[in-house]
Amino acid sequence: MNRRHMLTGALALAAASTALGGCGSESERRTFPVEVTSTPVTGANERGWTVTVESAHLSVGPVRFFEGRALQARRFDWYALIGGTAHAHPGHYAPGDALAEVLNTLTVDLLTGATLGDASAVTGEYGSMELTLPIPTSATDAQGVLSGHAMRVRGTARNTDGGSIRFDAMTSLSKPVEGVRFEKSLGMEPGRVRIAVNLGTWLGRIDFATATDPDADGVYTFPADSQAQNALVRGVEDTTAYVVTWVEGAAQ
Repeated sequence: MNRRHMLTGALALAAASTALGGCGSESERRTFPVEVTSTPVTGANERGWTVTVESAHLSVGPVRFFEGRALQARRFDWYALIGGTAHAHPGHYAPGDALAEVLNTLTVDLLTGATLGDASAVTGEYGSMELTLPIPTSATDAQGVLSGHAMRVRGTARNTDGGSIRFDAMTSLSKPVEGVRFEKSLGMEPGRVRIAVNLGTWLGRIDFATATDPDADGVYTFPADSQAQNALVRGVEDTTAYVVTWVEGAAQ
């Protein structure tokens, strides 16, 4: 069965409220809000560029939650021996049963944040999240801030020599970001899920010197085959760029 359609079965299971052997735990239906925001860039990136973000937008949804835990396995990285930075690489990920989903799609201003919607859910042991970043439509991005891409960040990058580059970075992904960590034993307590996009991880691998072809205003873009564009895609695909937490209490 396609795991994107497994939530119906999970909710049906909760509705049945049948404990195995008379002593098992029961799942209950519930909802919770899902909000999307960001964390700022701090310090220089791996290539020595310090970035000031002026705007950041993302097309988000649907979002789904699963029982399977996201695994991270660190492998030996020769790049680390020559002055680079070793990264965690994903291990085997088995999503398991779907426990919650919010089906809305929204263009979010990451600098201010927004509530995506209420997730239809059941109580249980949560382990991971799947984040879909779709191409926006005229309905989901009425003002066209994404220019037809799933994400867009504009800002200024400065290197250690004092040079600066104004940039406009955009990309889209061919599939959802799967296996994002979210571990929570969820009952009926009030609260909400917060998805914080780490902009530093998105931009952390980019050598902005490989951006070319400034426009009339002097703003640089990333050519399709450039290091900057490839590094941007890797950053947006990185599951650690999305920090998912449970915030206790009723929404303000």
